[in-house]
Amino acid sequence: MNQLTINNTVIEIFVGDMINADYDAIAIPTNSRLLPSGTLRCRVLKGAGHTVQVECNRIISEISNVPIGDAVITSGGKLNAKFIIHVRAGHDQKKLMLAIWNSLKLADKEGIRSIAYPPISKEVIGFNAKICANIIIPTIKKFVLERNNNLGNISVCLESLPDYKDFENALNNIAEVPNIMT
Repeated sequence: MNQLTINNTVIEIFVGDMINADYDAIAIPTNSRLLPSGTLRCRVLKGAGHTVQVECNRIISEISNVPIGDAVITSGGKLNAKFIIHVRAGHDQKKLMLAIWNSLKLADKEGIRSIAYPPISKEVIGFNAKICANIIIPTIKKFVLERNNNLGNISVCLESLPDYKDFENALNNIAEVPNIMT
């Protein structure tokens, strides 16, 4: 299974290029100062163009830093996506869950209809794909059941088939228990 529909929201996983995908927003990991770091973040910021880093710098001048577990939004610059949601996950599973939740809340508040995530914390924090999948997928489900108003499609974009299998297992697990979070 590569997708599941809950409350009219499609939750899906795919292997591909998130940077050029057609979503209203893409989410990327960030550091506290919204600076380029990590392979994915650098690729996205390069593709988006200089104006997105200027927006990041403006945000930091206003808020000083992005707290762990929080997210901020900028334009998508030159990307297909209209927005980039910069997600600051922490070094433990609860902080990753909080970061995913808060980024979904921000996307929903901004009226975003579709968003793609990478396996946040896999590259930056060093969690393996199975740990990421077993946090990210259930958190998305919980958000859709409890808070979602606007999001019609929430995708997780993976770069490799081994990672895909771990996320597919997590998606199958939430399908087996439709209304109960474990």
